[in-house]
Amino acid sequence: MSVNTRLLSDPYSSLNTSQCNNQDVYDFNFVQVTSLAWFNKFLIWEGGIAFNVVYWSIVLLFSFAVIHFLRWKFRWRFLTRRFDGQVEPCTKRSSSWGLSIDEELVGKDGATYLWFQVRQMIAYTWILMISIVLIVVHRYGDKQGLVKTLNSTTLYNIGVNGIHCVFCLTVLVILDREMYKHGRHRGIRSFASPSIADRVCNRRWLMIGGLPRSVTVDSLFDYLKNRFDSKGIGRENIHFVYDLNRLWPVKENLKWLREIKRTLLTTGPQQIQNRFWECFSTKEAAGTDVRSPGSDDALQFYSQMEKTLLAKRDDMMNNLKFVGLAFIGFDCPTEAKATKSGVKRLQRSTWFGKDKEGGDREFRPSMWTIGYAPPGSQINWPKLQQRRPLWKKLAISLAMMVIYFGYIAVMAAPGYIVQSFQLVGEGSDEISLTWQLLILPSLASFFTRRLTDFVTKIGQYRHQTTLSSIELGKLHSICHLSAVLYLIRMMAMKPLPLVFSGQFHIRDIRWKCLFFPEHGSFLSCAIIVNTASGVLMNHARLEFLISYLLKWITSQSEAEHAVWRQNYRLSFDFTSNYAELTTNFGLTMLIFIIFPVLGVISWICSIVRFLSDRAAMMDMYAVSQTSPELHRQPVNMALTLVIFSPLVLLGYRIIQLGPNTVRHLVESTFLAPLCVAILYALYLIHAFVRFHWPKFALLRRLFGCIDDDVDDEESDTVDSPSLIQHEYDPLAEIRKEETSHMTV
Repeated sequence: MSVNTRLLSDPYSSLNTSQCNNQDVYDFNFVQVTSLAWFNKFLIWEGGIAFNVVYWSIVLLFSFAVIHFLRWKFRWRFLTRRFDGQVEPCTKRSSSWGLSIDEELVGKDGATYLWFQVRQMIAYTWILMISIVLIVVHRYGDKQGLVKTLNSTTLYNIGVNGIHCVFCLTVLVILDREMYKHGRHRGIRSFASPSIADRVCNRRWLMIGGLPRSVTVDSLFDYLKNRFDSKGIGRENIHFVYDLNRLWPVKENLKWLREIKRTLLTTGPQQIQNRFWECFSTKEAAGTDVRSPGSDDALQFYSQMEKTLLAKRDDMMNNLKFVGLAFIGFDCPTEAKATKSGVKRLQRSTWFGKDKEGGDREFRPSMWTIGYAPPGSQINWPKLQQRRPLWKKLAISLAMMVIYFGYIAVMAAPGYIVQSFQLVGEGSDEISLTWQLLILPSLASFFTRRLTDFVTKIGQYRHQTTLSSIELGKLHSICHLSAVLYLIRMMAMKPLPLVFSGQFHIRDIRWKCLFFPEHGSFLSCAIIVNTASGVLMNHARLEFLISYLLKWITSQSEAEHAVWRQNYRLSFDFTSNYAELTTNFGLTMLIFIIFPVLGVISWICSIVRFLSDRAAMMDMYAVSQTSPELHRQPVNMALTLVIFSPLVLLGYRIIQLGPNTVRHLVESTFLAPLCVAILYALYLIHAFVRFHWPKFALLRRLFGCIDDDVDDEESDTVDSPSLIQHEYDPLAEIRKEETSHMTV
C-alpha cells in the first residue's frame, strides 16, 4: 500500500547541520572499547539509548536486591527504620497500589508533591499517544533516505506541517486542565488556578522593615499611635529583630549538649573517647603531662563545654545589633489592617521618598516595607541581618557568577575533565572495561548530583528572610543552570572549556545546531540518567550514611552518638526533586515534537519516578514540610515550558527558509507555528496578569477596580493565626528555655 508523502512532507530541504558536533564526544566516549563488534554497535546504537536503558536498569535492580537482602538478613536499622527524629520509630509500612497516596504517611506536602507527579503522568500519557501518532506519520517521509532508522521517526523526515501545531495546542489544553485540577484539589494558586488563596500569613501581626537604627520600642509605639492612630497595640507586642547569625549556632549547640547530659544521667557515667582531633597530635610532649582520651569524665567534660557556651551566649545577647526590622502585634486583624493601609496611603502620597513632617523625617515611613507577618516557622531567623553594603552585594553576585560559569564549563564537557585526571581506561581487559562501562558512569552521576547540590546552595548566602525564599532560590538555580547547560551542549560547536584558552568564540554557538538530529538521543539519555540516578539517590540513604560516618568519627562519647541517632531526621528534599521533574518536563517539551521517541521514554520514566518517590516517602523519609510557594512554582514553570514546542517549530521553519523567510510569510507551513506561538504567548500573558492582579495596585486604581481605602493585597492571602508564645520574639524564647532548664 503506497502513501502519497506529498500530503505530509514540506517541499523544502532539511537543515544542513553537518558542521554541528555530537556533544557526546565531549562526554564519556564508549566507541570501540572492546574487540567485539556487536557490543561496540550496541553501545553507540541510536546515541546510546539502549545501553543506558539496560545499564541503569541493571544498576537499579542490583541496588534494590542488595538493599532488600541486607534488610532480610541483618535487619540493620539504617535500612529498616524511618528516621523521623523520634525515639520510637514509626513501624507502619506502605500498602498503596496503583496511583493511591496515603497522606497520613507522607504528610500534606508529600501528598501534594506526589499528586503533582500524577497530574504530570496524565499529561505524559497524552504526550505518549501523540508521540506514537507522530512516529507513524514521520516514518512515511523519505527525507532521511529509504532505509528506515530511528531518524526516520523524527521531524526531519517530513518537515513541519499542520499536524504538529495541532498537537502543540493539544498538550497546552491538557496540561492547563490537569494543573487546574491539581490547584483546586490541593489548594495551590497558580497560573491555571489564580482564584485560590494560598499566601499564608498572620493578619494580627505586621512586619515592618527599613526602620532607622536609632528607633526604640517606646518611640515607635508613640509614633504609630500619634501618626496613624493605631489601636489595639501595646508596647509588649513590639518585638525588634536583632542579628542572630552568630548566636543561633550557640543556641543549638547548648540544646544539643543538654540533651547529651540528660542521657548521661540515665545511662550512668561514661568516659570521653574518639577525640578525632587528638588522633593527629602527639601523645607526649616535652615537659608536659598529656592525659589519655579515656581519662576524662564525660559528664564533667560536657558540663565544662556548656559553661563555656553559656558565657559566650550571654556575651552575644548583650551585644546584639538591631537590623531595622520589627514585628508588631495587634488585638485583632482589623486594627492591623487599618495601620497597614494608613502607612501605604502615606507612602503613595509621598513623592520621591521625601518625608515632610518632623516625625516622618525621623522614622522615614516612605522607606518602610510593611506587610503581614509570615508564620514564625517560615522565618529564617539566623539570616535576618543588617543590610549589606553595596560592595558586599556586588562581591557575592560576582562570586556566584564565577562559580556558576565554572560549573557550566565543567558540566558542558565532563569528558575533558575525566581525561585530564587520567580516569578513562584505554585498555580492553576486563578491569578496564568494568571501570569504563560500569563504575565510571555511576561515579560520574553521583558526583554530578553532589556538585549540583553544592553549587545551588550558594544562593542561601543572599539576604533571604524566609525559608521559602531559600527553597525557591535553589529551585530556580537548578532549573536555570540545567537549561543553560543543555542549550550550550546542544548549540556549541566546540567544548566550552576551550574558552579559558581563547579557542572558543561566540560564533561557535549556533542556533542551527539546536536541530542537530543526534540531540534527540542525547536528551533521551539525559532523562534516563536523571531518573535512574534520582531513584538511586533517594533510596540509598547516602546522606544518612555520610552523616553517620562523620558522627561516628567525631563523637566524643557513646551518649553523644546515641542522642544523634535518636534525634536524626531524614527529610525529603522537595526542592531538588521538583527541579528534576521540571527539568525533565522542559527537555520533553523542547524536542518531543521533533523526536517523538522522547515522549515514550518520558512517559516510562515518569511512572518509575512516581513509584520510587512514593515508596521512599512512605517507608524511609520523615513526614517533611515545605512552603506553598514551592508547590506553586513547578506548576507555573510547567505551564510556561509548554511554549517550547511551538517556538521550536517556528525556529526550525525560520532557519530552514533562511534569507527567503519574508517571501514565505503567507504560507500555511509558516503561519501555523507562528499563530500557535502567538496564541501560547497570549495565554501566558493572560495567566500572568490574572495571577499577579492583586499586586497591580496602581493599574487597578487607574481602571477604578479598587478604591484608595481598600486593601489591595489580600485576595490571595490565607489567615494563619498562631497561639504560639514568643513566635516573633526568639530572644524571649531563648530566655524561656533557659528558665525551664534551670527549674528542671
